[in-house]
Amino acid sequence: MSENVGIIVMTHGDFGKAAMESAQLIVGQQDNYDTVSVFVVDDVEKLKEELFDKVDRLDTSKALIVFTDIVGGTPTNLASELLTREDVLVVAGVNLPVLLETFTNREKDIHTLKEIIRNAYDQSLDIRTNKDLEGEDDDEYSL
Repeated sequence: MSENVGIIVMTHGDFGKAAMESAQLIVGQQDNYDTVSVFVVDDVEKLKEELFDKVDRLDTSKALIVFTDIVGGTPTNLASELLTREDVLVVAGVNLPVLLETFTNREKDIHTLKEIIRNAYDQSLDIRTNKDLEGEDDDEYSL
C-alpha cells in the first residue's frame, strides 16, 4: 500500500505528460501516478476505458486526485465520472505550481490536500506589467 495518494494527469494533447516531466525535474521522480492524453481523433469511450484502467492500476487506497486542464473539456468530463467515489478529487486547471505543492504534500489526507491545492492555485497567478518595474533596482531578476 502506498503512503501517497494516487494521481492522474489527464489533459488535451501531451500537456499532462510534459507537466509531469517538469514537476519531476524539480521534486524528483514520483510513483503512483499516470497520465492520459486526449486528442481530437480519440474515441471518448476508449478514453474512458483507458482512464479507468489506469486508475485501477494505481494504489488509490489513500485517495485519488485527477488533474485536468479545462473546466468543461473532455478530460474533466470523463474524470468527473470517477466522482461516484468519496475519495476522489477532480481538479481542473492544472499548472506546475499546483503539481509541485501536491507532490510535496501527497502523503496528507485528501481534505488537507484539497486546501493545499486551492491555496496553490490562489498563489500561482501573478500578472505583471512594465509599471511593476518602476521603483525597482537595476537587478534584472527583481521581478
